[in-house]
Amino acid sequence: MEASSRLKHNCDQAPFVYGDLVRAYRLKSVPEAGRERLQEFDRREFLEKAGSVAAGLGALYLAAVLPGCGKGESGTCPVDEGPPATAEELPSPQPVAEAPAGIVVVRGSDPATMLRRGLEERGDSARLDPSGKKVLIKVNAAFARSPQEATTTHPDLVAEAVRFFLAAGAAKVTVYDHILQDLVDPTLEKNGIGPAARAAGAELAVYAVGKPGKSRVVQVPNGRALPSVGILEEIFQADIIVNMPKAKHHSGAGLSMAMKNLIGCTQNMGRMHESDLHRAIAELNTVIRPSLVILDATSILLDNGPGGPGTVSRPGTLVIGGDPVAVDAYACSFFGVPPRDIRYLSHGEELGVGSMDFQSLGVKEVAV
Repeated sequence: MEASSRLKHNCDQAPFVYGDLVRAYRLKSVPEAGRERLQEFDRREFLEKAGSVAAGLGALYLAAVLPGCGKGESGTCPVDEGPPATAEELPSPQPVAEAPAGIVVVRGSDPATMLRRGLEERGDSARLDPSGKKVLIKVNAAFARSPQEATTTHPDLVAEAVRFFLAAGAAKVTVYDHILQDLVDPTLEKNGIGPAARAAGAELAVYAVGKPGKSRVVQVPNGRALPSVGILEEIFQADIIVNMPKAKHHSGAGLSMAMKNLIGCTQNMGRMHESDLHRAIAELNTVIRPSLVILDATSILLDNGPGGPGTVSRPGTLVIGGDPVAVDAYACSFFGVPPRDIRYLSHGEELGVGSMDFQSLGVKEVAV
């Protein structure tokens, strides 16, 4: 069977469940004599005792499903394809002052109500001035799991964000992602993002893992881990980018939050996992610069991420701000992880993406 056909066959037969694939690979890849002992470990014990192995298995999983991620005949990933572009051609954050409270933290039980209140507290309608502009909302829609399983952005948040920007006069709102599945429509139906976005009036631009849209290749200034990157055309076409990630565990990056979420803007998502992933995430954030981050921590995945199933906690919280490093640094507290333990945050601060000192920006906490 040709390599491309074999990959397609494997993707067609594979379940949507990331964790199941990891566990299956663990058992398949060890000698039979050792399987009984490995099966004795529960998931938490395995992650605690073999975190580095879990990260490696996460990379192997990504290598199996992401086009261009596995080693080719030359031992390297294929080069991204598309016409050249400069970082200056990508939309920049709106040239407005940061809100008086750089970060607004909203706690409650109803996601839509929480988001309305948070955006009101920051004054984002006036700050961003979306009237007549094209707004792109980068969600995390990567998995075919229900909102209760905490692997994707909550659909009620997506719908409320769409309504907010349309009510503020946006010419168009596009809900966008490049997902880890071959079948887009069933995935969006299961996680609820598709129906919610359409009902709220958004256009959908969601690409399957093996079928990314048109891209332009951007040279990353001073890029070491990521000298160049193919960025999908929708990102170039937006006037305002809103980053709406899900806060969750990630086997390769430690945590997936705002900065990590931007990998879904790239043509060849697997390529970044073949270099220094943390440095590559930070370098990507120097060229794709959203105007607003709305981090979904209404529920979070504590282990077996990014796709679960895993242990779910429910902080009932949104973190909203303009600085992705600060938003992510705050969100580390939900996992009991010091921000400096997540290396892409340190790299991001070093590269001028933002600051881990979120307190210096001002934090306003609201309960609804």
